[in-house]
Amino acid sequence: MKATLELLAERGFQATTMDAIAERAGVGKNTIYRRWSSKEDLVADAVYDLSAELDVLEGETLYDVLLDQIHDFLDLFADPLVGRVLPGLLGELHTNPEFAHAWGERVVRPRRQAIDDLLRQALERGELREGTDPDLIADLLASPPFVRVLFPFGLADAPARYAEELLEAIWHGIAPASTRDAP
Repeated sequence: MKATLELLAERGFQATTMDAIAERAGVGKNTIYRRWSSKEDLVADAVYDLSAELDVLEGETLYDVLLDQIHDFLDLFADPLVGRVLPGLLGELHTNPEFAHAWGERVVRPRRQAIDDLLRQALERGELREGTDPDLIADLLASPPFVRVLFPFGLADAPARYAEELLEAIWHGIAPASTRDAP
Protein backbone atom coordinates (compact mmCIF):
# COMPACT_ATOMS: atom_id res chain seq x y z
CA MET A 1 0.00 0.00 0.00
CA LYS A 2 2.75 2.40 0.98
CA ALA A 3 4.66 1.72 -2.24
CA THR A 4 1.51 2.31 -4.27
CA LEU A 5 0.78 5.65 -2.63
CA GLU A 6 4.39 6.80 -2.94
CA LEU A 7 4.47 5.99 -6.63
CA LEU A 8 1.12 7.66 -7.25
CA ALA A 9 2.43 10.81 -5.57
CA GLU A 10 5.68 10.70 -7.56
CA ARG A 11 4.48 9.56 -10.98
CA GLY A 12 0.70 9.77 -11.18
CA PHE A 13 -1.77 7.00 -11.94
CA GLN A 14 -0.80 6.20 -15.53
CA ALA A 15 2.93 5.90 -14.81
CA THR A 16 2.40 3.81 -11.69
CA THR A 17 2.61 0.24 -12.92
CA MET A 18 2.23 -3.07 -11.12
CA ASP A 19 5.89 -3.77 -11.96
CA ALA A 20 6.98 -0.52 -10.32
CA ILE A 21 4.79 -1.17 -7.27
CA ALA A 22 6.22 -4.68 -6.88
CA GLU A 23 9.78 -3.38 -7.22
CA ARG A 24 9.22 -0.57 -4.70
CA ALA A 25 7.54 -2.95 -2.25
CA GLY A 26 10.28 -5.53 -2.67
CA VAL A 27 7.90 -8.32 -3.67
CA GLY A 28 7.13 -10.27 -6.80
CA LYS A 29 4.34 -9.10 -9.06
CA ASN A 30 2.57 -12.44 -8.50
CA THR A 31 2.37 -11.62 -4.79
CA ILE A 32 0.42 -8.47 -5.64
CA TYR A 33 -1.84 -10.23 -8.15
CA ARG A 34 -2.78 -12.86 -5.57
CA ARG A 35 -4.52 -10.13 -3.60
CA TRP A 36 -5.54 -7.59 -6.27
CA SER A 37 -6.68 -8.42 -9.75
CA SER A 38 -5.83 -4.99 -11.14
CA LYS A 39 -3.95 -1.78 -10.46
CA GLU A 40 -7.32 -0.06 -10.11
CA ASP A 41 -8.31 -2.34 -7.21
CA LEU A 42 -4.92 -1.93 -5.51
CA VAL A 43 -5.03 1.87 -5.79
CA ALA A 44 -8.59 2.00 -4.45
CA ASP A 45 -7.62 -0.15 -1.44
CA ALA A 46 -4.51 1.95 -0.79
CA VAL A 47 -6.57 5.14 -0.76
CA TYR A 48 -9.24 3.50 1.42
CA ASP A 49 -6.56 2.70 4.00
CA LEU A 50 -5.70 6.40 4.27
CA SER A 51 -9.09 7.32 5.66
CA ALA A 52 -10.54 6.56 9.07
CA GLU A 53 -13.46 4.26 9.75
CA LEU A 54 -16.61 5.80 11.17
CA ASP A 55 -16.31 5.03 14.87
CA VAL A 56 -19.32 5.34 17.13
CA LEU A 57 -18.37 5.12 20.79
CA GLU A 58 -20.84 4.05 23.45
CA GLY A 59 -22.68 7.05 24.83
CA GLU A 60 -21.38 9.44 22.15
CA THR A 61 -23.99 11.86 20.84
CA LEU A 62 -24.87 12.05 17.17
CA TYR A 63 -23.49 15.58 17.10
CA ASP A 64 -20.13 14.37 18.46
CA VAL A 65 -19.98 11.49 15.96
CA LEU A 66 -20.66 13.86 13.07
CA LEU A 67 -18.07 16.33 14.37
CA ASP A 68 -15.51 13.51 14.61
CA GLN A 69 -16.34 12.56 11.02
CA ILE A 70 -15.74 16.10 9.77
CA HIS A 71 -12.43 16.20 11.66
CA ASP A 72 -11.49 12.87 10.03
CA PHE A 73 -12.24 14.33 6.59
CA LEU A 74 -10.18 17.43 7.39
CA ASP A 75 -7.27 15.32 8.64
CA LEU A 76 -7.41 13.14 5.53
CA PHE A 77 -7.54 16.04 3.11
CA ALA A 78 -4.80 17.93 5.00
CA ASP A 79 -2.39 14.99 4.63
CA PRO A 80 0.34 16.11 2.20
CA LEU A 81 0.41 12.68 0.56
CA VAL A 82 -3.31 12.86 -0.15
CA GLY A 83 -2.85 16.36 -1.52
CA ARG A 84 -0.30 15.04 -4.00
CA VAL A 85 -2.26 11.92 -4.98
CA LEU A 86 -5.85 13.11 -5.06
CA PRO A 87 -5.84 15.47 -8.07
CA GLY A 88 -4.49 12.79 -10.40
CA LEU A 89 -6.93 10.22 -9.10
CA LEU A 90 -9.86 12.56 -9.65
CA GLY A 91 -8.84 12.98 -13.26
CA GLU A 92 -8.51 9.22 -13.63
CA LEU A 93 -12.07 8.73 -12.35
CA HIS A 94 -13.37 10.50 -15.44
CA THR A 95 -11.33 8.57 -17.99
CA ASN A 96 -11.01 5.10 -16.48
CA PRO A 97 -14.34 3.31 -15.88
CA GLU A 98 -12.64 0.35 -14.17
CA PHE A 99 -10.97 2.67 -11.67
CA ALA A 100 -14.18 4.67 -11.18
CA HIS A 101 -16.00 1.45 -10.33
CA ALA A 102 -13.26 0.27 -7.93
CA TRP A 103 -13.14 3.72 -6.29
CA GLY A 104 -16.90 3.80 -5.86
CA GLU A 105 -17.15 0.27 -4.47
CA ARG A 106 -14.00 0.21 -2.32
CA VAL A 107 -13.54 3.81 -1.16
CA VAL A 108 -16.75 5.82 -1.38
CA ARG A 109 -19.56 3.33 -0.81
CA PRO A 110 -18.36 1.75 2.47
CA ARG A 111 -17.65 5.13 4.11
CA ARG A 112 -20.81 6.71 2.79
CA GLN A 113 -22.94 3.72 3.78
CA ALA A 114 -21.68 3.93 7.37
CA ILE A 115 -22.64 7.61 7.59
CA ASP A 116 -25.96 7.01 5.84
CA ASP A 117 -26.83 4.15 8.23
CA LEU A 118 -25.92 6.30 11.24
CA LEU A 119 -28.11 9.15 10.01
CA ARG A 120 -31.04 6.88 9.13
CA GLN A 121 -30.93 5.31 12.60
CA ALA A 122 -30.81 8.76 14.19
CA LEU A 123 -33.77 9.82 12.06
CA GLU A 124 -35.75 6.77 13.22
CA ARG A 125 -34.91 7.60 16.87
CA GLY A 126 -36.15 11.17 16.40
CA GLU A 127 -32.67 12.68 16.75
CA LEU A 128 -33.03 14.47 13.40
CA ARG A 129 -35.73 16.70 12.01
CA GLU A 130 -38.45 14.70 10.27
CA GLY A 131 -37.90 14.72 6.52
CA THR A 132 -34.10 15.02 6.80
CA ASP A 133 -32.42 13.37 3.80
CA PRO A 134 -29.45 11.28 5.05
CA ASP A 135 -27.88 11.22 1.56
CA LEU A 136 -27.88 15.01 1.37
CA ILE A 137 -26.44 15.32 4.87
CA ALA A 138 -23.68 12.84 3.99
CA ASP A 139 -22.83 15.09 1.03
CA LEU A 140 -22.78 18.17 3.25
CA LEU A 141 -20.44 16.56 5.78
CA ALA A 142 -17.77 15.57 3.27
CA SER A 143 -18.01 18.06 0.43
CA PRO A 144 -16.85 21.33 2.04
CA PRO A 145 -13.54 19.86 3.31
CA PHE A 146 -13.06 18.18 -0.07
CA VAL A 147 -13.65 21.42 -1.97
CA ARG A 148 -11.22 23.28 0.28
CA VAL A 149 -8.42 20.87 -0.55
CA LEU A 150 -9.01 21.25 -4.30
CA PHE A 151 -8.95 25.02 -4.53
CA PRO A 152 -6.31 27.65 -3.78
CA PHE A 153 -7.82 28.80 -0.47
CA GLY A 154 -7.24 25.29 0.88
CA LEU A 155 -7.50 23.90 4.36
CA ALA A 156 -4.63 26.03 5.62
CA ASP A 157 -6.87 29.08 5.27
CA ALA A 158 -9.83 27.46 7.04
CA PRO A 159 -10.85 29.02 10.36
CA ALA A 160 -9.51 27.25 13.46
CA ARG A 161 -13.02 26.06 14.31
CA TYR A 162 -13.93 25.13 10.74
CA ALA A 163 -15.28 21.67 11.61
CA GLU A 164 -17.41 23.04 14.44
CA GLU A 165 -18.73 25.91 12.33
CA LEU A 166 -19.55 23.58 9.45
CA LEU A 167 -21.42 21.14 11.66
CA GLU A 168 -23.30 23.93 13.43
CA ALA A 169 -24.50 25.23 10.05
CA ILE A 170 -25.66 21.74 9.07
CA TRP A 171 -27.07 20.95 12.53
CA HIS A 172 -29.45 23.92 12.47
CA GLY A 173 -31.10 22.41 9.41
CA ILE A 174 -31.38 18.81 10.58
CA ALA A 175 -31.86 18.84 14.35
CA PRO A 176 -35.38 18.59 15.75
CA ALA A 177 -36.72 22.07 16.59
CA SER A 178 -36.37 21.45 20.33
CA THR A 179 -32.65 20.61 20.07
CA ARG A 180 -31.31 22.96 17.39
CA ASP A 181 -28.56 24.37 19.59
CA ALA A 182 -25.40 22.31 19.32
CA PRO A 183 -24.77 20.11 22.35
